Amino acid sequence: MGATLARCLGARAGDPEPSALSSLFPAFVPLAVALLASLAFGRLASRFGVPRVSVYLLVGLLLGPHVGLRVFGPDSNPALLLLGAPTEVPLRVLQELGVGFILFGIGSAFRIATFREVGARVTGVSAVEIGATSLLVGGAVFAVTGDWRLGLIAPTLAVSSAPSATMVTLREVEAEGPTSRLLILCVGHNNLFVLLAFPLLLSLTFGVGDPAAATFAAVAALLVGASIGFGAAIWLESITGRREMVLLGILVVIGAMGLAHLVPSGGTALGMLGCFGAGLALANGSPHGEELFRYLENTVYPIYVLFFIAAGRDLHIEELAHAGALAFVFVVARVAGKLLGTHLGLRLVRLDESLPPTIGAGLLCQAGIALGLVATLEAAVPVDSERLRHVVVASVVIFELVGPWLVRRTVVAAGEVKLANLLPHAEARGAEAVRWVFLEIRRNLGRIRSAPDDAPTGPTVEHAMRRRPRTVQMSLSFEEVLKLLAETGADLLPVVDAEGALKGVISYEEVKNTLYDPVLRDLVIAEDLTFRVDDALEPATSLPAALEVLDRHRVQSWPVVLDGSLVGIVRRTDIYALMRR
Repeated sequence: MGATLARCLGARAGDPEPSALSSLFPAFVPLAVALLASLAFGRLASRFGVPRVSVYLLVGLLLGPHVGLRVFGPDSNPALLLLGAPTEVPLRVLQELGVGFILFGIGSAFRIATFREVGARVTGVSAVEIGATSLLVGGAVFAVTGDWRLGLIAPTLAVSSAPSATMVTLREVEAEGPTSRLLILCVGHNNLFVLLAFPLLLSLTFGVGDPAAATFAAVAALLVGASIGFGAAIWLESITGRREMVLLGILVVIGAMGLAHLVPSGGTALGMLGCFGAGLALANGSPHGEELFRYLENTVYPIYVLFFIAAGRDLHIEELAHAGALAFVFVVARVAGKLLGTHLGLRLVRLDESLPPTIGAGLLCQAGIALGLVATLEAAVPVDSERLRHVVVASVVIFELVGPWLVRRTVVAAGEVKLANLLPHAEARGAEAVRWVFLEIRRNLGRIRSAPDDAPTGPTVEHAMRRRPRTVQMSLSFEEVLKLLAETGADLLPVVDAEGALKGVISYEEVKNTLYDPVLRDLVIAEDLTFRVDDALEPATSLPAALEVLDRHRVQSWPVVLDGSLVGIVRRTDIYALMRR
């Protein structure tokens, strides 16, 4: 079989079978088993509000060398279905690619328009959170160990957040709003700080490496990645097809990761910075960047699943038993630093009234970056860093399993997730599923012409609406209204009074009539642009009825009210997506 496949792939008759190819085939069955378990248990867990990311991690843990292979033994027959040695190399490659795509997406969140709106304040929140976490973790580690060097290097390991678990969890529930945006930006700030600060602190504390050279390499990786992203943005102007956009996005990520590994002292860390810079440049350099990132996300999702399976496979669950008091104070100090730091930061920049005070819980995910840094530390100073390695590995086990659930809980509590994404989907199971399959076969054979009358009924506006829309006060100036329209990309903005009652909406059609009149621009306020809404939707309105209202007004979104108060806004795209589902 192997020789036949080799010949089909281009090998000449009589040539030896490629060793790399033959060693790859034994990994297919265990990976298929892991994907099957991820799909089955992921669907089941979502019915109970458990993020799928946590399920993928648990699948990797249970099928990996630290649980499954220890129970059955590496030489047993069941071990052929588990994530043993043959899966190590392909999973390592997928981990590298997964990190690249995640950092590419994180970079895309750093849009200039976003920073013009909230950039300074979000940076302030991140700075306070990083400072608080560093002080608490550094002080706790020094108090337990008495080693000032570990007290200085430990904060970089604690500040780092897991961009992969955070981003994928937010996308799973389609979270959208100021809380979700702040989480993504803070995760980016955290990891940029860590990747830039760690080489300097490693040199200052243990005398390892050249801090100037490490800093230069990190900045160079960012600039090279930004150059690749800028070139892709120029090329994207001549690309309109979805497939070509996806191909361009994959090209950028693979290119940035590959160039980082060509550098003599490079590796995953520099590749991450390169992908981050590429995402940032592409998102700000092309008006079609958002389309590319959306298409790419749907295409590479299987890589994300395998990425988390690989991360779960590497979780050393046994480290929890050997961590000791140092791990306890590390975990407690990290939690306190993230929660107290973000809470204090929100108060200092005056965002505490619009954002939840417990938003720091969404920053607790911790994974590959911390493990990569502690591996670098252990390779440089194995004796001095041994205790810290056990601590960080145990911390990652805790935060990687609990963190995604906390991210989900944070954005749900902030009202930034559609109700439809929280409810279990109606689905056919067992005999009912078999019945639908045979009905579809009969329909394709021409035996029946339509679906049966007992097909499931559709959801309502309540399931599709966004519960935290951007709103406008009646006294807002014309320039501020124009700025909000540009930032949100919406075709209309709801206008509310101080009590949240809907007074009307402002549409782009009304704004453009004033846009080019220099006299009116200085006189007009939001109240002058507002037109009254007499047929606002209600949460119980059916989706077809909602589409009729949108069609009648020729708009893409429309406000939803309950007892006169604005409770959300529904978009045409969200209705279509929910009806297809």
